[in-house]
Amino acid sequence: MDSMRRTRKGAAAALAATALLLAPLTAAARADDGDRDGDVRRPPRPSQEHETFRSRPGLAAEAPALSTIRTGREDDRLLLTTPGTDSTGGIGIYDNNGDLVWWKDGVYTNLEATRYRGEPVLSVYRGVGGQGRYVLLDTSYQEVASFAMKGGYSTDVHDFRISPDGKRVLLMSYDPVPYDLSEHGGPKDGTVTDAVIQEQDIETGEVTFEWSALDHIPLTETQVSLDTPTVDYVHVNSLAYEDDGTLLASARHSSTVYKIDKGSGKIEWRLGGKNSDFSVGSLADAFSFQHDARRLRDGPPGPGGPGGTPSLSVFDNGNLADPPVSRGAVYELDEERMTAKLTRDLQPNPPEYGSYVGSSREMAGGNQLVSYGETGVMAEFEGADPVWAGAFPEDYFSYRAERADWKGTPDTAPAVRVRGDGVAMSWNGATEVERWRIRAGDEVKTVRKDGFETRAKLPDSGSGSASVAALDAEGKVLTERTVKR
Repeated sequence: MDSMRRTRKGAAAALAATALLLAPLTAAARADDGDRDGDVRRPPRPSQEHETFRSRPGLAAEAPALSTIRTGREDDRLLLTTPGTDSTGGIGIYDNNGDLVWWKDGVYTNLEATRYRGEPVLSVYRGVGGQGRYVLLDTSYQEVASFAMKGGYSTDVHDFRISPDGKRVLLMSYDPVPYDLSEHGGPKDGTVTDAVIQEQDIETGEVTFEWSALDHIPLTETQVSLDTPTVDYVHVNSLAYEDDGTLLASARHSSTVYKIDKGSGKIEWRLGGKNSDFSVGSLADAFSFQHDARRLRDGPPGPGGPGGTPSLSVFDNGNLADPPVSRGAVYELDEERMTAKLTRDLQPNPPEYGSYVGSSREMAGGNQLVSYGETGVMAEFEGADPVWAGAFPEDYFSYRAERADWKGTPDTAPAVRVRGDGVAMSWNGATEVERWRIRAGDEVKTVRKDGFETRAKLPDSGSGSASVAALDAEGKVLTERTVKR
């Protein structure tokens, strides 16, 4: 294992304070400044809740700091999150050092990178609960499309998918339905929350497929009580397109992943829960109240590299485990013998319990990024080894966390603030800035970009103004701004 590198300034005390250990990381590592911070197997905790930016002072009250530990073996793409004190928050894109790349304040959930009309975009749910809709943002962070359920259904926050061919979108709704629950010990005039999945043509909005859980899943599959006035009996929380044209749907309250035929709506198989079609091995291998069911591209990694066995990952919240414990779980599926073998059990040491939300995503190189629910802790694993860890401040967490090779060029001007003989520069959302060029009179200096905000001394000049230009890796001017000294 490579030695760990502390990447958040002033985080040594916070690193020592957290109780979570990510074994088998080395017991000590040298920080960038040459100091030792002791046991760095612990995921970091920030020493402050928010960053302080001279050029953008308003962000100090909005964007939570992200503390990280890295090894150099982690995926090098950007981290996409929506951190808040509930499952909704602002949009936060960070790099592996924990430096902020883009922040947008508001009520957002489930930020992901996808493609729309052949172009890279970000998809994100804007709004609260069923009162919002999914919007797509282009590389300048402008809205280019939005999507909502048809037929009078509210649009649920939990997932949104664009089909692999880019022609359709998947949305979902939680629909309250009057229901006689008396035979289950509940009231005669009760309510059952149905899960409705809807596919639409991406250009016309025409509904091409609609599916109701109540039409296909009996109430008795639920693992929540049926003797209450309102029962959210399945709670679908992730959707995915399968390569064969079927759909995968994760249902938290039945602890089941369903494979759904789009032609008939029939459930082809169940993984997990009371009526699993797969043998999952021991009780300890089974997942419960899971999130984020996704196929792995090449099967589980092994000594010889990625394999070819069909596998599926979930974030196992583990609400029904004894004791409750959360993990990133990967299962090797044999659809002929109908067996599901647990091949990866990605937990911190000691274990952590995130009772709700969370994600587990395969990275491009085969690593797995796990976000441990409302704990605010994230870890990336190479095989069984943690190679990166991140943590938001106490009480802050993100609904999901994923990585993307995202390139953004905002259509807004950089923020520049001059104080005395110093200048602070930032460009919220810009990913291609490598250096800043500062010109005052006939004097010019160039400084390397340093995180979200770069601070430098102004050139010695009698000029009453200065121009600040953002340069890319080739030295091309991306944007320029003139400010008074």
